[in-house]
Amino acid sequence: MYEQKEFMSYYEKYFYDILKDIERDYDVIVQPQVNLASVIEKNIKHKYVNELFRNIDFGIFDKNFHKLLLAIEINDSSHLKKDRIIRDLKVEKILNQANIKLIKFYTNMPNEKLYVTNRILTYLDLLI
Repeated sequence: MYEQKEFMSYYEKYFYDILKDIERDYDVIVQPQVNLASVIEKNIKHKYVNELFRNIDFGIFDKNFHKLLLAIEINDSSHLKKDRIIRDLKVEKILNQANIKLIKFYTNMPNEKLYVTNRILTYLDLLI
């Protein structure tokens, strides 16, 4: 009935390795599979929070886990399906309303390490 699956896809593992270098060099914390309900609070009473029970691929936090600095999504071809497009738009809207930056990468692009690193550092305002 149930069986264990891999925690991260090939591309997620590839990005995780890059993110771990950023974590080491820039004193931030990288967390895979961050649930929005763990980092965002809905401030309207008596409303359902089901929309917060979605995961982003990675979160980059300050060194004390006080603040989510950047949300990262790795989009493969499954994100072209109608239900995924709707889900992605909801996640983007929620993150935007919570003033959390979102960066997207696409698996059909080269995503070389230097490109990924520089793009993330630019979003984090850490690029020197």
